[in-house]
Parts: sequence; C-alpha cells; structure tokens
Amino acid sequence: MKKLLLFCTVLFAGNAAMAQCTTTNATSCACEDGSSNCLLLPDITASWLGISNNGYIEYPQTGAGTNYNGQGPDDGRLRVSGSTPNIGHGSFTVRGEDANGTRTFLCGNDTVFNQPPNGQFTCPNGYPNPKQLIIQRIYQKNGNAMSYVDQYVGSMTYHAAHGHNHVDDWAVMTLRVPTADPNPLNWPIVGTGAKIGFCLMDYGQCGSNGTTYDGHCRDENTVYNQGAVLHNSDFPNWNLGGGNYNCSVIEQGISSGWTDVYGKHLDGMWINIPPNTCNGNYYIVLEIDKRGNFIEERDDNNYTAVPVTLTQQLPSNTPAVPTITSDNSHNLCEAENITLTASGGLSYLWSNGATTQSITVNTPGSYTCEVTSYCGVNTSEPFVINQVITAPPALEGDTVCISGAMTLTGTGTGEITWYDDQGILVGTGNTYTTPVLTNTTTYFAMNTDSYIDSLTSEPHTNGIGGGGYVASEQYELFDAYEDFTLNSVLVYSQGAGSITIELEDHGGVVTESLTTTVPAGMSRVQLGFNVAADTNYRLIGTNIQTGGLYRNNNSAAYPYGIDQLLKIKGASAGASYYYYFYDWEILTTNSTCGSTMVAVEAVVETCAGLGENIEFKRSIKLMPNPNNGQFAVEFETKNDGKVSFELLSPLGTKVYSKEFEHVAGNNSWNFDQQHLAKGLYLFNIHFEGKDYTQRIVIE
Repeated sequence: MKKLLLFCTVLFAGNAAMAQCTTTNATSCACEDGSSNCLLLPDITASWLGISNNGYIEYPQTGAGTNYNGQGPDDGRLRVSGSTPNIGHGSFTVRGEDANGTRTFLCGNDTVFNQPPNGQFTCPNGYPNPKQLIIQRIYQKNGNAMSYVDQYVGSMTYHAAHGHNHVDDWAVMTLRVPTADPNPLNWPIVGTGAKIGFCLMDYGQCGSNGTTYDGHCRDENTVYNQGAVLHNSDFPNWNLGGGNYNCSVIEQGISSGWTDVYGKHLDGMWINIPPNTCNGNYYIVLEIDKRGNFIEERDDNNYTAVPVTLTQQLPSNTPAVPTITSDNSHNLCEAENITLTASGGLSYLWSNGATTQSITVNTPGSYTCEVTSYCGVNTSEPFVINQVITAPPALEGDTVCISGAMTLTGTGTGEITWYDDQGILVGTGNTYTTPVLTNTTTYFAMNTDSYIDSLTSEPHTNGIGGGGYVASEQYELFDAYEDFTLNSVLVYSQGAGSITIELEDHGGVVTESLTTTVPAGMSRVQLGFNVAADTNYRLIGTNIQTGGLYRNNNSAAYPYGIDQLLKIKGASAGASYYYYFYDWEILTTNSTCGSTMVAVEAVVETCAGLGENIEFKRSIKLMPNPNNGQFAVEFETKNDGKVSFELLSPLGTKVYSKEFEHVAGNNSWNFDQQHLAKGLYLFNIHFEGKDYTQRIVIE
C-alpha cells in the first residue's frame, strides 16, 4: 500500500439510526481489519473470465479488413476485452476537481491552478496537450461518521473534445510465452498493446448467480480458472460509491462490488502481433494501474493471465529470424556491461551458452541466439559488440606565486571533463580555470569519446489506434533535448504520389524540407534532417499528392519519444490525433565511453627567489582585519608609479577592481565595501608586475 500524503479531510455527520454504508454515513460500513475507524480502500483486480469468455478476437497479418468504423485495418491485431472489478472495502473514486471545486493542469513546464470545474481548458502558454492532475478520494470510517481524504495521484491525459481526463495506461495488455516462472509478469513478451487512456465507470455489478458479470469478481483473479466467485452479497460494503460513476468531468470511479468493462470492440483494445509470430499456445496478460498511481488494499493482484491459442498467424515451424536488441549500443566501454535481449520464445540458447532471454555481457564479439518458438528452432542475425578503449587526455598544469587562479590545459580525442579532489565535476572543455588558490591543489580530468547510434521512437507503427487517410497539412510537435539527425520516418500512403515533409523551428522558420515520391502502402522516407537542441519543433506533412497519408484519430497517448533525447508531445489537431510520421529513426551520439582519470597539479609556490619586492611586501598593511567592509590599505614605495587593487571572492570572482597612481614613500587608501556579503575575501595588490595577496574577513 502506498504512503498517503493527505491534503484534505472533510467530515460528514452520519445518522446511526439509518444503519447505512454510504459516502456520507459510515454506520454499517465494515473495516478490513474489523476496527471501527479505518480508511476504506478499494482493491482493483483484472478478471480472467472477462477475457476468456468471448473476450478476444484474433486477426491474420493481412486481409483482416476494417471491422470497426474509424479504427483502421485489424491486420495483425488480437483484440481483447478488459474487466476490472473493485473487490475492496472502499469505493475507487477518481476526481478531476479538488474539494474547492477547481482543476489543475500541467502545460509543459507550467502548472495552471484554480481552473473552473467545467468547460474546455486551453493552456495559456499555447502548449497543445495539457495533462490534468487527478485526485483519488478515499473515504474514512470514524465510528458512525464518514469523512474523506483527497490524494493527488498523478497527471493524466486531458481530452479537450471530451472535456475530462482519462487515466493513462489503466490497462496494459501483452502477448507472452509461458515459462516455469509462476509470475506471468516475468514471461517473455511477444507482442504489446496500444497505450490506452480510460474513463472509469460503474459498468456492471458483481451480481448474483447467472447475471451478466457473474464470475468476473473473485477473491483471487491472478491465476486462470481459480478464485472464489464474489457476488453482491459477499461485499460487506457493497455499492459504497453509489454505483453511478461515469465519465464525468468531476468524478469517475468503480464502486465496491462493481466492475468497469472496456470491450474488445473499442478503439485501442488490442495487442499488436508481430508479423513473424507462428501459431501456438500463448497467454494474454492484462495489467491494471501498471504505473502504481493509485492507493489500494492490495498492490499484488492487479493482473491476470489467460491462455490463448493463435491460429491465424504463420504455420508452426515456419522459419522466422529472431531479433536481438541492446539496452545501450554496439559499443562496449571498459569496465562496463551491455544487456542483450532476444525476441520472445519458448527457450533460448546464446552463442556464449546462456539460456535466458536476456544476457549481460562485458566482452566484445559476435553474439547470436537460437530461439525455440512455435516457428521452430531459428537463429538470429549476429549482434556485434565492439570493444572501445578511450585514451586518457594529456594534461598540463600551472603554477602561481603565493596565490592566484590557474589555467589547466588538456588535449584528447573527445570531450574533456574536469573534477576536483572530491570527484565533483567543475568544468568541461580543453581548459579549466581554477578559483584563486593559496595552496597546491590536485585536479583530475577524463576524456570521453562519443559514437553515433541509430535509435527509433514510438509509435513504431500506425497500430496505436483507429484512423484513416487525409491529405491536409498537419504536423507533430516535438522537443529535442540534444542535437541529433532525424534520419528517416515511416509513412502509410493510400496511393503512390509525391509528398513534402518540412521541419519548422519554434519561430516558424522552415529549416529543412524534402519533396519525395512514395508508393502505396507502408514505406520509409529518408530525411537526413539536422535537428539542434530546442523546443517546439514541427514536423509537417504538406502538399500530399497520394490520396492521403494515414493518421490516427482517437487513441494517441502523448508523449512519445526517446528518454533524454526526443519528446513527441502533440499534434496540430489535438490530443487524440497522431499525424503521418511513425518509427522516427534518430542518429545520435548517445553512446559514449570515458577514459581513466588523470591527475594534474595546480601549484602554489612561495616565490621567494622569483623577483618579489620583499620590502614592499613587508610594508603592506590591511586595517582593520576583520572589518565590516570599511578598511584601509597602506604600503611604502621608493618611486612614483601605478598600482592596482582587486578584491576577490573565495571562488576567484572579482568583486572590486581599480588602478591608482602611487607616490614615493608612504601611501594609504580607504575602501568602503559594506555592501558585500560577510565572509573571507582575497585582497590582491598588483605592483611592478607581481601580485601580492592577503586574506581579508568581512563580518
């Protein structure tokens, strides 16, 4: 159970004589632990019967047709229904507004508070896809009195067209191959489902024998064909919540003893079966609240696994080449590891003898994996790992007399980073200027080489939801966190013809443009667009002469992208749409390898034999010291000339500097620096080409 951070508590007066259990009267409500004072928490589960009882449809890879209006062809889809009963003692209540009747939205990096409870919201900063902060309301029994506490539980997709929030990734579906591991969440994944944002509602009661959802509610739903059936009469607090939750702007949820059902006919309710999948026995795994946003009685029963036999894919024992993916790149740095993962199968045999789906390696070489699946025994293409050894930088230190800042110099094949003796990063580049030092100090530097890698971004296909072909000028909005090359994208064209793709920066300037001819169907367009780190780019499809490019119109779940590199955050037509460009291929220097650390000295010498004017040095007086910022400097010289004064912070920042004419004999200057912060400073006198530095304390 998650830790509660409670920000609002409201108490309702209950009438004990009514002996009710409602959101305003706790008289008959039962606590899970049998006490008279408790939080009445929900317990959301995933029904295996909701899937197994006519709750899925398999389609072949080609020729499936469009079976549901506006949801695109069903080629390669496994449509799945999801039923999510609440078997807890409390209602599952999710609110779009707080106790004061206001809503809160995230608009990129801005948070917008105190918005009205109803009406369409648009970000004041123009951000196209706001997120809405939502609240879980938890009812609390205090004897016969009922109160509640409100808990913020994350930011969810706000659908402007619907006027309310959807709970992101409420249900996540995967197609998996079973293993001996009893936990299906650990089984190899063959195919994944679309990201789904749900509106939560009381769709049906747990009921009684023979009713519509008889068997959906069970005391244990994680294991197929197991768990005791729960009916309405089995819930001590049945109907707590009222049984009337729907897709309200204000409040959604699932009452105790009710279930919410999203049918397989709805947009996005499917798993994408990979084209190289062979017929055989698999499992559909359905996870609820995978992000762990919500507070429940149990967090370990939010999934179920249901067996499914695929019959419309490739015939058994059809040769199909497995794939290998890496968690990093093809480059192996010294003293580092790379994890390789093979596509889903029944068993694995790697070229190094390992028999797990994923292996972690620390030696270079060519790796293959023999995967046994319903396609037979097939071996992947080699995955070559290169050993990368980065040479350390060549460093040159510096020397000063008495005290001063120094410049350290380094040369190397890549970027040089500088660290102090505590390992803290202090600078980057071929040079590093130290603060003013009064003692010899050791610094360290390393050289980091970068390597080009090719990465691809979700959405990889147009299978994220329904849609169709349009020819209007539309765009995707995105941020680039570092420089990269947008090398290519996938498009789906209704017919052959020409299209124009433009890259527009945040100021509306077209920086890259390409007009090309594409065939009918799916094709990859080579772009080679250079993208500098910046925000609010637009990738635009225009002048479409093909009868239309495919776009999704109802199930986009932004953001998409690649961590720390790319964020695709919205479309020109709104939050539910995704336009034209899929599986962005990004060339980036995300793969880096660093050298060993090298030490370098910043040397402070006494300088007694380097031409100091000892008599002048002995004549210097700073009075008083410490002081309040008002002090005087005195010294004696044999000749007239010029002298300059500098006052430096401990980090070497110059806070005062001025040049004066001095005379032979005694000289005195008064200073007023009362505006400076209290602390230690360095007072430097530059005389006859030498620096004479003393410490001064302002207090």
